[in-house]
This record gives sequence, structure tokens and C-alpha cells, in this order.
Amino acid sequence: MAHTLMLDDFYLLTPVKEVRLSPDGKRLAYVQTEAIKEDNDYSSNLWMTLTDGSTEPYRISRQMVQDHHIRWSPDGRYLAILSKRGNELELKEPTKEGEEPLEPVDQIWVYDLLWGGEPRQITHRSEGVQSFSWSPDGTRLVFSGRDPTPQQANYLKSIRDKKSPGPLVLDRVQHKYDGEGYLDDVKSHLFVVDVKSRSVRQLTQGEASEMNPQWSPDGSWILFQSNRTGDPDNNRRVDLWLISPDGNTVRRLTQGDVDAQHPTFSPDGRSVAFISSEAPENQYVLTRLWKIALADALPDGEFPANIGQGWSQIGGVVPDVFSGDPVANARVYPTPLKRSPMEMVSKDFTGTIDGPVIWTERDQILTVASMLGQAKLVSFDSNGLWRAVQPQERTGTVYGFDAQSSEVVLLMGFPDTGPEVFRLDDGALGPRLSRGSAEWLSNRQLGRFQWIQYANHEGEPIEALILTPPDFEPGTSRPPLLVSIHGGPMSYEAPEFEFETQYWAGRGYLVLLVNYRGSTSYGEAFCQSIQGSWGPREHDDVMCGVDYVIAQGWVDPERLYITGFSMGGIMTNWAVGHTDRFRAAVTEHGVFDYVSAFGTDDCHLWWQDDMGVPWQNQERYYETSPASGLANIHTPLLITAGEWDWRCPLSQAEQLYVSLKKRGVPTELVIYPKEHHESDSRPKRAIDRLARIDRWFAQYGGIPVE
Repeated sequence: MAHTLMLDDFYLLTPVKEVRLSPDGKRLAYVQTEAIKEDNDYSSNLWMTLTDGSTEPYRISRQMVQDHHIRWSPDGRYLAILSKRGNELELKEPTKEGEEPLEPVDQIWVYDLLWGGEPRQITHRSEGVQSFSWSPDGTRLVFSGRDPTPQQANYLKSIRDKKSPGPLVLDRVQHKYDGEGYLDDVKSHLFVVDVKSRSVRQLTQGEASEMNPQWSPDGSWILFQSNRTGDPDNNRRVDLWLISPDGNTVRRLTQGDVDAQHPTFSPDGRSVAFISSEAPENQYVLTRLWKIALADALPDGEFPANIGQGWSQIGGVVPDVFSGDPVANARVYPTPLKRSPMEMVSKDFTGTIDGPVIWTERDQILTVASMLGQAKLVSFDSNGLWRAVQPQERTGTVYGFDAQSSEVVLLMGFPDTGPEVFRLDDGALGPRLSRGSAEWLSNRQLGRFQWIQYANHEGEPIEALILTPPDFEPGTSRPPLLVSIHGGPMSYEAPEFEFETQYWAGRGYLVLLVNYRGSTSYGEAFCQSIQGSWGPREHDDVMCGVDYVIAQGWVDPERLYITGFSMGGIMTNWAVGHTDRFRAAVTEHGVFDYVSAFGTDDCHLWWQDDMGVPWQNQERYYETSPASGLANIHTPLLITAGEWDWRCPLSQAEQLYVSLKKRGVPTELVIYPKEHHESDSRPKRAIDRLARIDRWFAQYGGIPVE
């Protein structure tokens, strides 16, 4: 008999996370993730099937591994991946006496699909491989990887010594990053490896990093991304460059005015399409689709020495003396000498271009774009005319896709399934090709999504989703309300399956998911309206949503609860400082005081563009911080934090916790050891946090926990 989601059902989740079609479009490879209960870890394995649906998918990874970055060889015989598997014995460096083996890092492995068997390890680099691409003839791979100098290698060995680590020596503004820890100054460069002999040749070097290489269709160029301002920590300028496979010739495609992402060649190799905003440092400006011709690429001189060239100023240092706007004073970014000769493809499109980007043989550019709370597959022709490729219903959302030959597959999720792979048949959604979580979820009672729209106090229309309990009947029951605030803020709520929200619906809560001002997919003005002033507008949008569902008679107005993660945690902190309507609240991995967050988190450039720097604009920093409402917090508040969270540091949770304790507000702080800015890095932690939130709400009048 079907039942609602239980916490242990988390171990049954097997979401699909990456899809790749073979060159002829007849075979599909994808990565499927599962939680391993015994190891309290996850495994990401490679699966295959035929796109005509005639065979059941089968797993080709024979170990519990971390496979990703799938790339077919041009002839379809080989399948290359990145994986943190243990090294092949013939390539393994012996561990010296007294030394501990190094942690596995991503290396390139290649499956021979004709002969079968285990994959062959192609690279063995101490710092691993970041990305790679096949040559058109299938004999070589170009890859990017960290390339420490001898001095840097000695430093890395020192700080990684598990018995007696040396001191961390930091000289970068971006001195740490969430999930990576404290940052060194090792650069990433390009290398070419012969697949058969495994011999490696270095292609680039110098004082800047080169990333994400890919071969042109005719093999004459390798396209890559690089920030060559000389000060990459203080800006987001990522340019597109070309280098010949022998490394002797370099061309510059863009001119320092872009943050070029997801580049892809046209089928004839004469142009490149990519996405970028028109203001790289401004997070609220929408990303758009562009194209640029290789014929417009500028010759370059000595490439390794080309650092800081092409700009009239690089910026980076905030002037101490200024008059006027402190925000404008702090926006010290590179000024390019010339504009990139690029053409906007999505000029008549108002959504957000998310990527990836594929330029098809039919001269159509396909990409994923966000529109009105939903990600869709969108096609642009050479004139910029666009159309949504898949069905228009506002159910489901697209996470990714691939296109080869005449085949297109979507990685798509719906409210009652996790991400699964579907074939697209003439614009209609075809058969499901993967076997993720759909089968067992069909035997669970799930909540039902419904779009709602209401006006905020400024008269603007706001959209939200409600997720009702499985047995909800309007007019006959009034369940408690749980407001769940999304992170970002540049994100949005979509009609998709999420274990957490469906768990709350199964427990009997009606869940409110608001696309507040600042959310993407509703146009640039909507997103940009909160810039420099987080808090009041988002809070108004959320509370007007609360009033709306109460007015409909859908929930019990005396049993209101609120939670959120990251930006959702920030807005939970703000909410309890501005209203006492919630019986209890849970703030997860959020920020409390923006002044003290600056420099202790990894978002200095974001703060700087939003509000300037705190010593020049301290009043604005404080008045928009949840800390400004501390004296008004009376709501019982559960606080969660990650020990190694550099996005919303643990110190923020500690400040809030101690402040509430001093005021006598019921509160509890839960710290997850070695946790980054994520809620489910380990399966047991994902389950533990849901159980704790459940008990916290129950303690203050929520649904009882058995």
C-alpha cells in the first residue's frame, strides 16, 4: 500500500545528473547517483542504454565510484570520463616509507565499448584533471589541470602533511572558497595527451590559468577560457581564446568585457556561441546568448606574457578618498580598450540563459533558459528568433540536455519524479530512457503542486507554488503552514521533485514556496530590484503570500512555521526579526551580520558590487542585515551551520546563537563537522537535519513526531 515519504526513503533516491548522446545519436550515457547507507556516502555511476528505448539501462561502472564529465570519442567507440577511482597499478606511484597515500583526484579514464571491460586510466596527475575534450580524429585529448611549480609543490606537500601540517600562507584576496578551503596560487594550464601512448605535452604555461578546452570541428584550433587581467580575484572577466594544437599560434576572441561561459563551436567551426551578462560583476544582470566569428579574433603576441593587456585600467583597489556614492566608488573593475565584436543572439528574449549551449547541424542554437519559474529547452535561429522546444505546460523543469545527429534528449524532472532522461520526439516528450527514482516514487503518496499569484504591498504580482499534503481537501482541512524560502537569491522555485518539500507535505504541512523579488526567470528588473537592499522586499513578498493562503482558508492561521537555507536562512533571520507570526523557525547555513561576513565568507566581490565596502558604507551594511532586527526576535529559532562553510560561515550562526541566548530566546545551534555550504553532503546528515527540524516544529505546536 502506498504511503507518504519516510526519512529512510532518502536512501532510495537515484537522481540522474548528466547526459551524453553518442555521435550517431543511437546510444545514451548518463551518470546516476545513489546514497550508500553502509558507507554514509554517495556513488555516481555511469549507465548506458539505447535511445530507441529497446533495451533496459545497464550500469557499466563496476565499482562505487565518482564518475562525471562524460565525453564520447568522435567515432563512438570510446567513452571518456573523469573519476576519482583508485589508480591503475602500472601508473601508481609508490608511497614512500612514513608517507600516507594521497587522496584520489579526478583523472581521465577511457572505456573501450567495443572490447568492454574496465576503463583504462589515461592521466596520472598529482593535482588531477579539471576538464577535457577529444580531438576530431579521436587520437588525443586536450585537458586542463593544476600545474604547480616546484616551490608550490613543496608548499602543498607541507600543508597537506597529516601528521605535522605546515602553516597556510595566504596572499590572495579570494583566499578561500566554499568546498575548496583555503586557496593557493597554483595556476591551471592546458595539456595534450595521446590516448594510445598516454604521453603528455604541455600546451600553455605562465601566470594565468587556462580552463575548459575544446577542439574545433576541423582540429585546427583549441578554444579555452582565461582571465588574464592579472587580478582575477577582483573581477569576473573570463575571455575566450584560441590556440593551435602545436601551441605556436594564439588568438584572442573576446576583449575583456565578458564572463564567457558554456562556449561551443558552430558546426563549420567559423563561429563560437557562449553565454555572458553585459556586466560580469553584477550578479543581477541576466545572462544572454552571444556569438562571435573566429575571423574577428585578434592575433596575440607572446601568449604567456599576455597578462593585463587590453584594458585601460584593471582596478581592484578601492580608493580611500572619494565623494558621492560609496557603491560606485567600490566598483573598480577592468575597463577594456575595445568592445568584443560579438552579436547578441537572444536580443528579443526576456528570460535567463542558463546553458549548456549546443550549435546543431541545422544551424539552431539550443540552450536551457529560465522563464517564469521553469527551465525550458529553447532554440534560437541565426536571426535570433526563439521558440521553446519542449511542451509548454508549467509542470516539470529541465536540468540539462544533449543533441546529436537528429536526436535530442532532456534531463528533466517533474513533481512526482526526480531527474530522469527523456527522448524528445518532434517537440513532444517521448519515452523515459533512464530508470532513476520514478518507479518507487510511483508507490508513494506525494503532495500536489499548484501555482498561485497574488499582489505584494506595492501592487506587483508575485508568483508562488503551494505543495499540499496528499490528503488535502480545500474547505475540509486546514493544515499548518510551512514557508520554505529558496536560496540564491538568484534562483527560483520550480514544479520539481525535492525530497525535503515532499517530506514536509507527507508529514501534513502545506508548503509555501515563493518566487520573491530577486528571483531569476521573471526578468532583469524583477531580479535587480533587491540589489543593495536585501530584506524588506523579499519579506513583503513572502508575508503577502502567507496572507493569501490564509485568506483562501487553506491553512491554520495559528500554526505558521518558516525555514530556509543560505539566502533562505538569511530571509528566515530577517523574518523573525520583523514579525512574531511564526510559532517556530529554522535558519540553515545563513548570514546574520553583513559587516562581519565581509572577508570571512567567500563573497567579497558580491558585497562590494551590492553595497560597496563596509568601512565606507557601514550604515547600509547594518540596516540591511538581519542583525538590525535582533532586538525584535522572540520566535524560537533552530540554527544549523557547517563547520567548513565559507559561503555563510559558522561564525555567523554563532553570533546569532549567542545573541539570542543572551536575550532568553529559545534557540539551539547544530554544527555539522567538516560540512561545507550544503545540506546533504552525507546521507546521514541529510536525514538528521530533517529529523531535527521536524522535532523543532513539533515542540512548538507543529505536527507531532512519533
